[in-house]
Amino acid sequence: LIGCANLANLTLARGAAREREVAVRAALGAGRRRLIRQFLTETVVLSIGGGLAGLLVGFATMRAIQAAIPPYTLPREVNVTMDGRVLLFAFLLSVVTGIVFGLAPALGATRADLTTSLKEGARGSIGSRGRLRTSLVIGEVALAFVLLTGAGLLSRSFFHLLTMDLGVDTTNVLTAGLPLSDKRYPDPVRLNSYLRQVVENVKAIPGVRDAAFTAAPPMRGAGYGMPFQIADQPVQDRANRQGCMFKIVSPDYFRTIGIHVRKGRGLGSRDVAGAPPAMVINETFANKYLPKQDPIGKRILVQQIIPGKTQLGPEISWEVVGVIADERLFSLDNKEDAPAMYVSNEQSPIYFGSLVIRSAIDPAAIEKPLRQAVYQADKDQPLTDIKTLEQIKSESAGSDRIMSTLLAIFGSVALLLSAIGIYGVISYSVAHRTNEMGIRAALGATPQSLLGLILSHGLWMTAIGLALGIGGALGLPRLLKAFLFGVGAWDPLTLASAAAILGAVALFACYLPARRATKIDPLTALRYE
Repeated sequence: LIGCANLANLTLARGAAREREVAVRAALGAGRRRLIRQFLTETVVLSIGGGLAGLLVGFATMRAIQAAIPPYTLPREVNVTMDGRVLLFAFLLSVVTGIVFGLAPALGATRADLTTSLKEGARGSIGSRGRLRTSLVIGEVALAFVLLTGAGLLSRSFFHLLTMDLGVDTTNVLTAGLPLSDKRYPDPVRLNSYLRQVVENVKAIPGVRDAAFTAAPPMRGAGYGMPFQIADQPVQDRANRQGCMFKIVSPDYFRTIGIHVRKGRGLGSRDVAGAPPAMVINETFANKYLPKQDPIGKRILVQQIIPGKTQLGPEISWEVVGVIADERLFSLDNKEDAPAMYVSNEQSPIYFGSLVIRSAIDPAAIEKPLRQAVYQADKDQPLTDIKTLEQIKSESAGSDRIMSTLLAIFGSVALLLSAIGIYGVISYSVAHRTNEMGIRAALGATPQSLLGLILSHGLWMTAIGLALGIGGALGLPRLLKAFLFGVGAWDPLTLASAAAILGAVALFACYLPARRATKIDPLTALRYE
């Protein structure tokens, strides 16, 4: 829209400047339809040329974004490319833009009175067209402000996502999927024995500091969602019980990924099959379901998960032995804190999960030794989706990164186009008022007063555009609320920064033609035309 407004401004200016030419053509017999066709042809050629240039810039920008964004951010199925549909869309948009935004100036230029146009010469008249051009620039500034504000909000939100506390230490942590076969290990005792062997083999790799088994790595869920009942509270029917994340891990999981124990203890080697069932809850669970109570020693009823089966077993009375800090269970942009219960895989075996390995060296260097260590326990054991926690974190923020990057690009282009639009209007105004500037200078106007006169017109347009843009920006919350994290939709800092950037660019765009106006020689100006 901003580009179209610039095109309309361009054709309005050229139409005003060519009134004498149009009048001469009409006087020589050219019909109005023929003149309109000429204007439209010129505008469409300009528009198609701009469309081709835009395709080149768009292609280069697309390649730059693809090179800057990690390849694992987008799913493999997503293939962003410029195909025939994109080319056809760009061509049709260029033609339609040229026709729609060239028609009004063409009609205006061919509607002028021949006698008046021939008398006024090449200067044209500023009148209603000048007001229309000013209105278009004000609209450009308003649209640019809305885009800059949206880009600023998403950029700040993305920064908050990257710097938020995940509850875990992601430094040098590698994860790997470990799918297990219930046919190969039908006995839970053999299953857990095999998992212990795998973990011990991994811990023996040079450079590995710790390793553990988990139903799901951080930011990849919990594995299960289970209804529960706090034992000393009124009994509820199972169908009406609260649901909660139920994560099954090996005892070393908290130490491996750096989760801090806030109260009590974590899971340990004593929490094995046959021992009293032990559970650890996170702080969100304690604050939500056991407020103002000491959770240690509380008993929570959860039905048994039968490994390899879809049905649930009898209720198990789990004793809460510790409270841990919250880990980020789901994606970074998930705004809701998730209450969670943690139990040992020794007391609740499962057939699917992942390994998490903390190393003292670059995790990429242990990928091959990791496979060898697992194959020592079972040469047929596959490992899937090997990634670092930093990669998982980056993937989790992938959509936010793409959105903030694209909107930042759009905002920058909008800023540039608005500056061009302001510059064009002020330059046209200076050229149109050359005679006036000469008279003012001849009557004693100083260069500073002439500079202020021109600047005031541009800054006045910018101020009105910013005021309208603020009104438009107030509608952003409904569009961006679901994508913002850690920043309000009416963030004063973002609004002020966008206004300051746009104001500074507008001031620079006004200054160049204004400075040119101060250097007009009065004698030359008085002889103008």
